[in-house]
Amino acid sequence: MYDSFLRAYRMRQALLHVAVLLLFAPLTLAKQIYPGYTWSQPTDGIYLHSRADPLAGPVDGNSIVIVNEADVFVVDTHIDPAAARAVIGKIRQITDKPVSHVINTHWHDDHANGNHAYRQAFPEAKIVAHRATLASLETEWQPLEDQRQATYKSLAGRDLQAAAAAAEADDPDRAMGIRLFDGYRQALEPELPTMELVYPDLLFDDQLLFERGERTIVVSWLGRGNTEGDAVVWLPEEKMLITGDVLVAPIPFAFDSPMRDWIDTLGRIVELGAETIIPGHGPVQRDEEYLRQVVRLLESTVAAVDKAKTRGVAYVDLEQEVDLSELERLFTGGDAMHTYAWRSYFFSPGLKSAWISLGYPVPEED
Repeated sequence: MYDSFLRAYRMRQALLHVAVLLLFAPLTLAKQIYPGYTWSQPTDGIYLHSRADPLAGPVDGNSIVIVNEADVFVVDTHIDPAAARAVIGKIRQITDKPVSHVINTHWHDDHANGNHAYRQAFPEAKIVAHRATLASLETEWQPLEDQRQATYKSLAGRDLQAAAAAAEADDPDRAMGIRLFDGYRQALEPELPTMELVYPDLLFDDQLLFERGERTIVVSWLGRGNTEGDAVVWLPEEKMLITGDVLVAPIPFAFDSPMRDWIDTLGRIVELGAETIIPGHGPVQRDEEYLRQVVRLLESTVAAVDKAKTRGVAYVDLEQEVDLSELERLFTGGDAMHTYAWRSYFFSPGLKSAWISLGYPVPEED
């Protein structure tokens, strides 16, 4: 059951393969926020709620609160509605201004599952997304959450923990994956029976501009990257960019990403000249060093895959023939958790994404 779920979930652009080395303690209260979130304040009036360890399950997107003169904007709403409610509680602690807009940077559920909590707390708030994001949510979201709920009902935490322990010696990667899966189960099983899917109702194609006193908020589509409808949020006065999963740290997500378009999109981001970057996952970046590192990685991956194809390497042999070890060391530093995430998040799916992006066919049996 575990293996079949992983295969199906990956097909839906899921992000289930993260390195975790410890077993997760079970929830003691239903609908309690799963442990491991932290608050920071990148600048005045802007708050970030994020996983303290971005590689610990459940993998969850950053959620950003922007407090303006008369209202509040929120960017992304977490995978766990309990985490969204924690953000709402924080908002009510720091201001009595209403949330007027909630932005989903893309369709993945770790950026949209909390929409329902905001609709309950702030019924007048508009949920903003690119038109392609709504289209993906309408086709992908319900089947994904239905599949989760059905799978969680059939599994017990003690069995998963026992399976992870049994796999540890011979297959540590599998043990990590099982523990990650159990982290998702613990966080989401109490929430899914009552979670409602609330879809964006303010759509855009290219750009939306909001003037909020001295603050300008620009929501833009700069091109395809992680999905078809990736939105970025640019605050020009602060020179701050909120990227969604177009940029993720410490390991990029390359599931089904149109890699050559992704490179172009990141190039447009570089042109903005951001001094502060809040990625879709991971810590705040105070310069463009990591952004440029990711661009180099994507360019190198496309070039290496193209070279392999020119040499006659078959698709099924890419992982054995393409050498990105220098970049692997740069991104992982040899850390076991980072290395597992590299293989699962970037290397395997990234080679496929680069191959498809170059216009080469993938065998049907894959």
